[in-house]
Amino acid sequence: MSALAELDLVIEEVFAHPIEKVWTALTDREHLAAWLMRNDFEPRVGKAFTLHGVPMPGWRGWANCEVLELKAPRRMVWLWISADDGLKTTVTFELEALPAGTRLTLHHAGESDATIAELLAGGWPGRLAALSPLLAELRHEI
Repeated sequence: MSALAELDLVIEEVFAHPIEKVWTALTDREHLAAWLMRNDFEPRVGKAFTLHGVPMPGWRGWANCEVLELKAPRRMVWLWISADDGLKTTVTFELEALPAGTRLTLHHAGESDATIAELLAGGWPGRLAALSPLLAELRHEI
């Protein structure tokens, strides 16, 4: 295990789509798999779920999570455990309706293994960028 690090990652993205569409992309299991990772997510408080990715040096390949808070369509909070050390972080998704779309603010915070913290800081921007093409594909579904 590497040293511990305080994770305090904040990423803000603006999408040219209504808040309900962005919320659906965050809370539908299949859509979540398309932009983040395979999962057994359900949008309900208390639901434990697992995100399955590709193992890499410093990461086992999955995160154990739980839905801590759900206030559709504006806020969702997950408990997130990325490593066998059991260190818990939180991921908060906050949505704000704008005249021309939706602002999504992601905040991933807590004490983490330094390697995991570095991987998360490098990984989240690309994952959120993958939301744009998904949202464009969903235009006829929602």
